[in-house]
Amino acid sequence: MPLRRRLLAAAIPLAVALAPVAGAAQGATPASPAAPAAATPVASAPAPATAGHVDHPLVTEARAAQKAFERSRREGLRFYNGGAEARCEERIGRLCYWNNNGDVPPLDERSNVVTEREELLALLARAAAADPRDDWAATQRVRYLDEAKRPEDAIRAAAACAGTPWWCAALRGTAAHIANRHADATAAFDSALALMPANERCAWRDLSLWLTSKERDAYRALGCEGSPTDARAGWERRFWWLAQPLWMLDGNDARNELAARRVITRAHAMGGIPYDMTYGDDMAESELRYGWPVAWSVQTAGALDTRAPSVIGHEPTPSFDFTPRAAALSSPATAPADAWKLDEALPRMRYAPRYAPRGFVPLRHQLARFRRGDSAVVVGAWDVETDRDWGSGTVRVGLGVADSGGPRVVARAADQPRRGAVRATVAPKPVLVSLEVLGEKQGRAARARYAIEPLAADAALSDVLLLKKGAGNAPTLESVLPDALGANRIRAGSTIGIYWESYRPASPGAPAEVSLNATRLNTTRLERVRSAMRVGSAVRPVSVRFQDTGRPDGLPGRALTVSWPSVPPGEYRVELIVTPKGGTPATTVLNVHVDGADD
Repeated sequence: MPLRRRLLAAAIPLAVALAPVAGAAQGATPASPAAPAAATPVASAPAPATAGHVDHPLVTEARAAQKAFERSRREGLRFYNGGAEARCEERIGRLCYWNNNGDVPPLDERSNVVTEREELLALLARAAAADPRDDWAATQRVRYLDEAKRPEDAIRAAAACAGTPWWCAALRGTAAHIANRHADATAAFDSALALMPANERCAWRDLSLWLTSKERDAYRALGCEGSPTDARAGWERRFWWLAQPLWMLDGNDARNELAARRVITRAHAMGGIPYDMTYGDDMAESELRYGWPVAWSVQTAGALDTRAPSVIGHEPTPSFDFTPRAAALSSPATAPADAWKLDEALPRMRYAPRYAPRGFVPLRHQLARFRRGDSAVVVGAWDVETDRDWGSGTVRVGLGVADSGGPRVVARAADQPRRGAVRATVAPKPVLVSLEVLGEKQGRAARARYAIEPLAADAALSDVLLLKKGAGNAPTLESVLPDALGANRIRAGSTIGIYWESYRPASPGAPAEVSLNATRLNTTRLERVRSAMRVGSAVRPVSVRFQDTGRPDGLPGRALTVSWPSVPPGEYRVELIVTPKGGTPATTVLNVHVDGADD
């Protein structure tokens, strides 16, 4: 998210952006000097100092060196012209924000900056060793070790902090979070919260900056610590488990990210920064909402403009909005699918998970439900194998379910193929399901998260599960699971298997009639008329009818092999109807995407 001068906004292409009056930070640009202060006050004060603490001479030397380093970095920043659209999406005090996910990455920093940073880090290490109780030295070490991409050294530096106890715990949490040690980070931040003063803890927990105005008003009306009841605590717990990008990871990296941003904003407020502007609440707000910069550059408005170039701070990309929408907050297990989309046009926050530097994408999958007495089985099948961006190698997979009480990971496995299926037993009630895939080697993550209704206790049919091939004469869910397709997606002209379970009895003397039909969606009236006259492409390319006489073993599994004709690509509705002799028909439907034979 570059920060730039407002006068340059028309020249800068789209990026997660912010813009200061006389400088810039990630994906943004400075607004006019008359711009109002940030609407929401943000704690950007320095880290707490130990009472009566006096700087060691090495700390005094390090403070001067840190400011000199930032001046030198600013004077030698490379020019950048890689923005995509640079229109101001939101004003934050002096800053102008835009989405920089489409921007060209900035150039690598100059080699002398790398050398100068290492020299500063060496001095900071000596200063911290001379006085481990100095909060400033410990904080700047973690800050610049993060910049230098030395996460393990940052962990060791944070562990050596012996200053204000709660602040040292927060530094440990930040270093662990940057290193993708989610459980360690969560434990450290919990320790920091327990140790800090009550008023600091209330401000630290505050979620206001990540909420819409309506949500923010309702949230602030709840009592924090010091009120008769800490009414915010339950609300915050729900928010955080809904905002967690991947339930299968230990800890909660979204919550850790906000806590780490609080630490880094204070680190920036404590010393020099690359921007030619004073650090203030507006910059703190921008970093708390969209993250802190990981690279810097400068840009001018043109050769004839005599004003100084704007400094741009580039946030990590790709970044996403993981916050739950209002419907999800009020009722997670019944919220619509769009409550979980990650690409909100004007988000209150963005976050680029470090374990997925190449992106966080929707997951190709299929989900099917099956009855099991007083419970149910949910099958989640995934497919990232057909996406060339995932490359090769195995993946981690998780399947989680949640109701109002929070998530429960019911299936988790490492070293899985890039196409497969897992199953989990769940209670027969509405639940929120999250099927997740993480490719650590590939640097990508994908998920499908949405609410599902349970099968009724007296349901006659399960959902339909698509298979790569036919399933034989006596199929069971266990036997067909390895052949489950990773998505509701098939190829025209291919042969597939279809598995379902029928929970009503059938026998040779009382057979059930089974009808399977596939109908092309979004057809015109003319296409339907031509199809009825058997002219042109069929609107209903698949139509099968047969008698189900039951299985000798009485099990509910049924399967059918279907040759899908070469039909136009697009969306099709598959409808399975089972009618017992003299009984009421039961129907289950599934929408399927058909790819062309050559796709």
